[in-house]
Amino acid sequence: MNRAKTGLIVLLVFFSILSYKGVSQLEPGFSKIEYREMLKMAASVADTPWVIQRFIPEHFKLAYRSPVSGLENRWDLWIHKSQAIAAISIRGTTGSSVSWLENFYAAMVPANGSLRLTKTQSFEYQLAINSRAAVHVGWLMGLGYMAEGIQRKIDSCYALGFHDFYLTGHSQGGGISYLLTAYLRMLQKNGQLPEDIRFKTYSSAAPKPGNLYFAYDYELLTAGGWAFNVVNTADWVPETPLS
Repeated sequence: MNRAKTGLIVLLVFFSILSYKGVSQLEPGFSKIEYREMLKMAASVADTPWVIQRFIPEHFKLAYRSPVSGLENRWDLWIHKSQAIAAISIRGTTGSSVSWLENFYAAMVPANGSLRLTKTQSFEYQLAINSRAAVHVGWLMGLGYMAEGIQRKIDSCYALGFHDFYLTGHSQGGGISYLLTAYLRMLQKNGQLPEDIRFKTYSSAAPKPGNLYFAYDYELLTAGGWAFNVVNTADWVPETPLS
């Protein structure tokens, strides 16, 4: 085979890979198979001290684990083994008092604004359109510490051809996954993230992250089967904070 033919084959393979990665793989609607993978991600991060057996996702491979930040928050980036799909999994409550403090810090703050995290770090955020929307400040702080790193990884994955992302979390992580979903979708609306990125959210046993007006906005942002919260009716966590 001469050099010209070899070069042509390489180019065809290259463009076929680009074409494959540009095709959206995610579809709206609840999938038991998808949710099972999200649960395995939550178990793999061992988000509470009572998780003994760890499960490894069948179709995803762990690509990155963030350092612990803020109020004991951490997140993982998983990459699908055969498709151009990534998943961001938020860790839930740990056994530390600091992590539990994040849950109990349940004051409500506006869903749009600026949050001072440290003397040198502030978190500018927009999570809703409705000016009456409000969110749980503890979980907002958790998001604030992680948001920049998550956005950088999304940008890096997008540059490699990934346009589809699952967002997930269990318990406290589920509550934060609500806020993360709203944050990223509002970035898209404001032109700060590409419009062709597709986010699909599976929150698991998530507590209530905001007030009724935030819930209205969230339903609108994720309409059409792009976000779910799976709960056990005997679980008290999704009923909190009490209102």
